[in-house]
Amino acid sequence: MNSFTIRGNLVDIFNKEVFPAEVVVENGKIAAINKMTDSSIENDAGYILPGFIDAHVHIESSMLIPSEFARMAVVHGTVATVSDPHEIANVCGMEGVKYMIANGKTVPFKFNFGAPSCVPATIFETAGATLAYRR
Repeated sequence: MNSFTIRGNLVDIFNKEVFPAEVVVENGKIAAINKMTDSSIENDAGYILPGFIDAHVHIESSMLIPSEFARMAVVHGTVATVSDPHEIANVCGMEGVKYMIANGKTVPFKFNFGAPSCVPATIFETAGATLAYRR
């Protein structure tokens, strides 16, 4: 299913309009978006629109592993995240972060993990792990 065509009512966020369209995908990438005449698309054809990217999320707060988080998020239109794994790093260290990355790669959802900013969060906390800068 690397190449296909889909027809529906395209939601153009940039131009703030909705119009009947045909989207042509070739080799997994959008090759063309063609405006169609109103009569060529049924009114109930559905909508084609871009997915949401959650720009800052802590997957661990959902109490789900990344693959299960993806299963729940995608039905609400989210297709990717920028994830901060500092909570799992506080508990499990680098082993936990590596697990989150590996598990996230098992699904087509796009996880973009950043480096945890501080583990532990402050010097006054007791955490299961410490990540320190080394020269």
